Amino acid sequence: MSQPRTTKKSRAELDKKIITRMRNSTQPAFRTAEPQFFICPDCQCLFIQSRPVSHHSQIACCGNPLTALIPENLSASRSIKEHLNASHQPKITISGGFSANVATVEVGEGKHLMTGDHAIRWIYLHTFMGGQIKYLKPEEPPSATFSLSGDDAFVYCDRNICKMGNAHCLFNCKRGFAAYAYCNQHGLWKYQF
Repeated sequence: MSQPRTTKKSRAELDKKIITRMRNSTQPAFRTAEPQFFICPDCQCLFIQSRPVSHHSQIACCGNPLTALIPENLSASRSIKEHLNASHQPKITISGGFSANVATVEVGEGKHLMTGDHAIRWIYLHTFMGGQIKYLKPEEPPSATFSLSGDDAFVYCDRNICKMGNAHCLFNCKRGFAAYAYCNQHGLWKYQF
């Protein structure tokens, strides 16, 4: 019996294929507008609007208009503002490879308090293809990991990251991603990657 014939590609051919793939890639446009968040003052139901809402339209739940959640911009004293910023600010970390990766969002430089009365209730990640939300339970760490696929996962870089290694990649291809974290005591917080 004869062995199946295998072809070996030269290293130059493999490098050329990788480089061609990156040169032909462009970062996609966002498919949805920046999200707007609304919450029901009675039942705490969350509504996420992915296109701008007209000022004339009224979104309601439980017979009442929903309250718009605006990312915090405190005008309190500097020390209070710095403390709140440090404990509530979401941070995005991307890890993975060339066409498959994950985004981890952690809230606060230290650990944000996670009790029944004061906690981060949810984290939302806005990406090229839309958005994802993770609801958190009290007593859990204030972080969430999001799988990225399709246009969200692909790396749009003109450098060969495989040769650079993940430790040197800054994932600049994900510029524009935004993380939102909602604290039931201090409102909505945003981080733009």
